[in-house]
Amino acid sequence: ASVMIVEISDHGSVLKRDHECFIVQTPAGKTEIPAEKVDAVIVTANALISTQAAALCLEKNIQLVLANWSGKPFGRFWVSTPGRATEIRRSQYLHQDTRLAFKISKDIVTCKLRAQRKLLVDLKSNRKVPNETTSNAIKALTKSLHSVNSLDYSLSFKQTLLGIEGFAAAEYFSAISSVLPKKYAFKERSRQPARDKFNAVLNYVYGLTYSSVEKVVILSGLDPNAGIYHADSYGKPTLVFDIVELFRAKVDRIAVKLFTKKYVKDSWFTSSEDMPLG
Repeated sequence: ASVMIVEISDHGSVLKRDHECFIVQTPAGKTEIPAEKVDAVIVTANALISTQAAALCLEKNIQLVLANWSGKPFGRFWVSTPGRATEIRRSQYLHQDTRLAFKISKDIVTCKLRAQRKLLVDLKSNRKVPNETTSNAIKALTKSLHSVNSLDYSLSFKQTLLGIEGFAAAEYFSAISSVLPKKYAFKERSRQPARDKFNAVLNYVYGLTYSSVEKVVILSGLDPNAGIYHADSYGKPTLVFDIVELFRAKVDRIAVKLFTKKYVKDSWFTSSEDMPLG
């Protein structure tokens, strides 16, 4: 069955209720949508929402989510009586450090490493000149996959998996750097701030991925702050981090293509030294 998400992104819009229907008024006109067809309402604009429209969402178990202009959620409406979402989250909390959490964490890391290795194999086969850095990284990722595969459950499984991942990441990003045009080669992965143009693009595209994944997690009724693999960290959507791992290599592939196909322009970037003070 298809999922219908109503996204209100025009400033000055109004969300109202008429019996069992939502009325969405935007500067462009008025739309009537039967509530039974709607799974979620996301508001990313400055808009007016009537209490009756909010009540209709709660009655029909429709997620009502407030997000910023880029789609990153910052709040949602909960129904005050226990329901399906309560059961989902209770089950989620009970499986924080169990054998099931171990299995899920292993699967997350395995999927990520396999996708990273596949990207490097594709990059290697697309090049006429053999690249030793890429070949070594492919071997390192294969070794890391064997390590994950042979891992047995222990209370410290998260630290062990993070260690394996860290070793693989250093080799992987070294290989990614080696296939970029020379002027864009980088030393290591850097986040805030990015210390080079490739990492700046990667951080930006990862940011878009986080917002998209967080939106879906919230709409599913799961708690985005209770991760299975990534340890709980106050104010950080750790379940989102878990799921983003599955998409990282796809995002990396896009970033690499932007640079190798010369889509990137230097005018996209501003150095922190060039920024005005104050």
